Amino acid sequence: MMVFVQHIKAYKVSSKLVKSVGADVYNIGFPVSEVEKGELNLAFISERIGALSFEEKENCIVFLLQNENLKNGYQGWIELIYEEKKSRFEELSMVNERTMNYQSIISEIKNYDLANTTPMQSLGFIQQLKEKVQQIERNNGNF
Repeated sequence: MMVFVQHIKAYKVSSKLVKSVGADVYNIGFPVSEVEKGELNLAFISERIGALSFEEKENCIVFLLQNENLKNGYQGWIELIYEEKKSRFEELSMVNERTMNYQSIISEIKNYDLANTTPMQSLGFIQQLKEKVQQIERNNGNF
């Protein structure tokens, strides 16, 4: 996977924990049209990575690499993928947290009993909402 992404085409690598294997499994996806157009045929891939040969086995293709150094740095590459995944997860968590915080404010507005409050109480309520929104913005989405 690493050699393909580094030397053929820089596709986005996904990882998923597979319980039956007990480890993360890494994969890429690409349009079938690239294979159909001949842009990703085995001879082309073999040439790009400098493989001596390739063999089609059941459910996989094995390339015999001429330059074994192509596989160096695999652990660092995996760590990079892990860090990118962790970073995306943290970003999504922040967006989700911010959304939940804004939704709680929207809920407060919907449930506010406007009919039974004075204009001064309503102004105080709006001021509290404003302060909550400003606090969310200062704390990157957290109350």
